[in-house]
Amino acid sequence: MKRWATGAALATVAAAAAAQGVSGRLQMSRDSDGLRESLASAAYRGAQGFGLKAGTLHYNAPGWRQSGALLAATYQRSDAAVRLDASLGVAQIAERSHAVGALDASWPVASASSLGVSLERDLVNSVAGIDHGVAFTSLALVADHAFGERFNVGIAAGSTQFSNDNRRPLLRTRWNFELVPAYGLNAYLKTRSYRNSAPYRPEYFSPERLNEVSAGLSSRLRVGERVVLGAGADAGTQHTESGSRRIWSIALRLASPRGEAVQWSIALEASTAAGVSQLAASNAYRYASAVAQLNLPF
Repeated sequence: MKRWATGAALATVAAAAAAQGVSGRLQMSRDSDGLRESLASAAYRGAQGFGLKAGTLHYNAPGWRQSGALLAATYQRSDAAVRLDASLGVAQIAERSHAVGALDASWPVASASSLGVSLERDLVNSVAGIDHGVAFTSLALVADHAFGERFNVGIAAGSTQFSNDNRRPLLRTRWNFELVPAYGLNAYLKTRSYRNSAPYRPEYFSPERLNEVSAGLSSRLRVGERVVLGAGADAGTQHTESGSRRIWSIALRLASPRGEAVQWSIALEASTAAGVSQLAASNAYRYASAVAQLNLPF
């Protein structure tokens, strides 16, 4: 299921400069299996990049509900040598405590290239995943290279280990070409491939093998003095051992311009991955989410 499919991001982390401040984040989502998720957190970041984050976790589905809490230490750094965003803490839910955390780091290796690493430890946030206490650890190496000023390729390769003895090697790519620089208009192609060593687990979608390819358009442009608008849409095909199905996703984001002292963003996303649903009679899984963030320096 998409909520926990956290393979490495193809773009390097956009870590903010290490400045003292506070931030808040709210994420809400719902899927076609009837699961609703609400995650809220507040964080403090010191002048040297170290900080602390606390949050609440709420999940509910027909006839089922669970709530929990999160506490984590954080660190951010962004300079000419490295971009780093890390967290390590504990999440408690369903009378269990889980170690959770993330590390995204990238280093420039040439004027047009970067290498990085992405590590994440988190819960499988489905009804069965939370009830059974299933967690995952994902590790990937990330590379990005620009072929000239308008074409770049990102690759992420690694593996996800689930606590219920399933291992998932994975490979993601994104091929991006800038069509109209004045409007931030890009055409892109993205792929995803993985295999499960122990397929058909009830806690999450786990076919024996999966291959996806999608093509789309994205744009990012400034609207007035205080707002940047980003949008994207793509469509493609998902292939598993049970057949091939259509998939699509759309996204919309409003944000403050880069460099502003106060940073904010609102992002909306909707997607489908046919064949994923655990419950829907149509066998077509759908997912929608909204995320709001606010960062205040002082």
